[in-house]
Amino acid sequence: HTPSTTSSHLATARGGVAARQGSMASNSTCPAKVCELGGGGLVLPLFGDSEQGWPLGLRAVLYLIGLLWVFMGVAIVSDVFMSAIETITSKKRRVVDPKTGKAYTYKVWNDTVSNLTLMALGSSAPEILLSVIELLSNQMYSGALGPSTIVGSAAFNLFVITAVCVMAIPNGECRKIKETAVFSVTAWFSLFAYIWLLIIVSASSKDVIEPWEGILTFLLFPILVTIAFFADKGYFNFRSKEGSEDDSAGAVRDQIIAELTKEEVAAAEMKLRKDHGVELSDEQIAKLLGSAMLGPKSKAAYRVEATRAMLAGKFQSEAPSKPGQEKSISPNAVVPIESSPAVGDSATSPAVDCVIAFSSKNYAVKESVGAVRLKVRRTGDSTISAAVDYATRDGKAKAKSDYEPASGTLKFAPGETEKHIEVKILDDQACEEDEEFYIDLANAQCDKGGSIMVGASDTARIIIIDDDNPGMLSFEEESIEVREEAEDKIIQVTVKRTNGGNGRVGCKFYTEQGTATQGYDYLHTEGEITLEDGVLSADIPITICAKGRYEGKEEFRLFLSEPTGGVKFDKNRDGGEETNIMTIVIVPDEACRGKVDRVFQMMRVDRDKAALGSANWKEQIINAVLVTGGDENVDPGIYDWVIHIFAVFWKVLFALIPPTDYCGGWLCFICSLIMIGAVTAIVGDLASLLGCVIGVPDSITAITLVALGTSLPDTFASKAAAEQDPYADASVGNVTGSNSVNVFLGLGLPWSIGAIYWASVGRTEEWIATYSVETRIDWASLNQGGGKFIVVGGDLGFSVGVFSGLAVVCILVLVVRRILFGGELGGPQAPKVVTAGFLVVLWFIYIGLSAWSSLQQNLGPCA
Repeated sequence: HTPSTTSSHLATARGGVAARQGSMASNSTCPAKVCELGGGGLVLPLFGDSEQGWPLGLRAVLYLIGLLWVFMGVAIVSDVFMSAIETITSKKRRVVDPKTGKAYTYKVWNDTVSNLTLMALGSSAPEILLSVIELLSNQMYSGALGPSTIVGSAAFNLFVITAVCVMAIPNGECRKIKETAVFSVTAWFSLFAYIWLLIIVSASSKDVIEPWEGILTFLLFPILVTIAFFADKGYFNFRSKEGSEDDSAGAVRDQIIAELTKEEVAAAEMKLRKDHGVELSDEQIAKLLGSAMLGPKSKAAYRVEATRAMLAGKFQSEAPSKPGQEKSISPNAVVPIESSPAVGDSATSPAVDCVIAFSSKNYAVKESVGAVRLKVRRTGDSTISAAVDYATRDGKAKAKSDYEPASGTLKFAPGETEKHIEVKILDDQACEEDEEFYIDLANAQCDKGGSIMVGASDTARIIIIDDDNPGMLSFEEESIEVREEAEDKIIQVTVKRTNGGNGRVGCKFYTEQGTATQGYDYLHTEGEITLEDGVLSADIPITICAKGRYEGKEEFRLFLSEPTGGVKFDKNRDGGEETNIMTIVIVPDEACRGKVDRVFQMMRVDRDKAALGSANWKEQIINAVLVTGGDENVDPGIYDWVIHIFAVFWKVLFALIPPTDYCGGWLCFICSLIMIGAVTAIVGDLASLLGCVIGVPDSITAITLVALGTSLPDTFASKAAAEQDPYADASVGNVTGSNSVNVFLGLGLPWSIGAIYWASVGRTEEWIATYSVETRIDWASLNQGGGKFIVVGGDLGFSVGVFSGLAVVCILVLVVRRILFGGELGGPQAPKVVTAGFLVVLWFIYIGLSAWSSLQQNLGPCA
């Protein structure tokens, strides 16, 4: 076919294929469409011109089935691609801090950078490669399929995937974006990217992409990555990114620091210690600072109320019993969290003679205090006798397991203004969250002729602070050297428990290869260790393999993770609070060292990994042929068999891609990227053929079928992330970053190439013949000067404009949800359904308006 045979930008929805073929004779300047005799795509139609004569209805059905089948291949090869990316971005290194001399293990790739580069490329590779392939297959002319797919995919990602994630959260639960600074950057760039796209195609140089515009669009990608990196490092906010505000006392401390200045936090802590003399840990101090607003409320409400309470300065102790007297309380004393009386407690109501109420509504007490003693006051007329009933009530703390239930009647004799209620606190060895229970006052009575009432402080809340310290877990040493022997040997790695030994605790452990190769230098092991109450150490057996040859030092890592029973990891050790890491270095026997050590050292790592990779390669090919991947624990059903039959071709084909064991995952990365490009070329051809035979422009096909097919894997991945991750960053937060990358790479790269190409070759006869019949552009103004890279801004500009406006609405909806419900995802059932339905409606509005605009375009005599 002619060089411009595949110029899909001339495709139109007006008229049938047969009608247009009849008009071909009268207008020989019009190139054959992709679905007509003499036309074709990069790879298809498979049977050439003979296929072009098949009935249009039959071809439409075949192309649709083929497109869905190829989308299955895209999903499978994208999985392979993502596994390579995961291997690359999870690499770790161990370095020595020159100041402290300590060794630390750290990830080579920053999480934010990897999410916006390789991870975004992995999820957006089909759309990006579609644009590049379309440009190259169109002889450097722009097409409608690639750009429209990118905008359509962005719309599906932002509206539909967000709606799915909102509904995926169980009723009443919320997921919020943790890294708000990074999300703010990517959200702003995701909006700016499409506004910028609208400017360069419809305003700056209408219907023309200048070289500087294409290059600047591409350069916005590293600019985005750089700014997001600085945001991740905290340059744009003052909130520490470590920890979780909701899940730990340390995170509560982070929350307080985020709300107060360092001077205010220091002053508040000093006041607690000075006023109460309480020798508590930092975590318990943080809990006291935040405890004024504890109660049965949502996490969002807790944050708002705690912040207001802190800023209002409600952390006050009881006034001294005598003027100027300092109040000293022993470590086991009851700590009143607030002593400011409620309205109605400090003075008698005009309607009654006296009021009885607690002196403070909230108390905090350590579990080992023995008993809590609460003061009940009466105000007003103290000359009469009075009485009030009291009874304990469960909260999170339970009667007979956390405290002894108590009830009775307090009797005030004439002249008495204070009484006390004493409740025994039960201490145990279990590590548990802080708990509260309540004491209620009711049924106030007094002498005949008098009047009495229970005041506003009719309930006291007692918070029991758990002081059963389970301790911290850490390896006995951060790094050890193990000498290789003639036979396999088992070493015992000791995990020690310090700063406490109460309760039954444990954690998981697993090995991770470094320069040492799993299965050759050592045997991989994983499992759990458990330390009973009072037990201070446990051993993990590790098998070191005998190699029987000369070699240098090799190392691998042993991780501790997921602590249980309230125990934590030593934050001063390698790995910090989240994990604990020991590096195990295997050294050769001194008697076997020789000159060949260095030669074997250079060769063995690649050789061992190649051998392991070959075994994995063979296994992945076998598993591709078997249903359910050869998992003997899964009994395949009818659905499994049907899907396997349709997908087995793709499974076997992509099993030929080298596994991630080779070259650190880069070989798998490159091969799978090439495979994605090949499959994407077929997607482009099938989409163009399908749209052509049913009379639908490429732009409509792109924003519907192609965008939907390329985005479905991301939909399921985001839904799983929303359900399993405690935050929304991995599900919704990455959508905005991916949408930005789509424009900057998916359009910036091909448009830069196209703009530079036409600026260098100038206006050719073919270029003139192609665009002289194009009625959507101002040909008179464009047919001057040098060659230009034409991108018709008509329906593309309209589609981008509609999406940009609706995207602002979507972002505002997420912001409002965070304000109202405490998170972007989840919440109550009714708002969830309303939000999800509204977002889906936004997507349909975008599809409808974009399709209407495309069908209204006047495509000229070749339509």
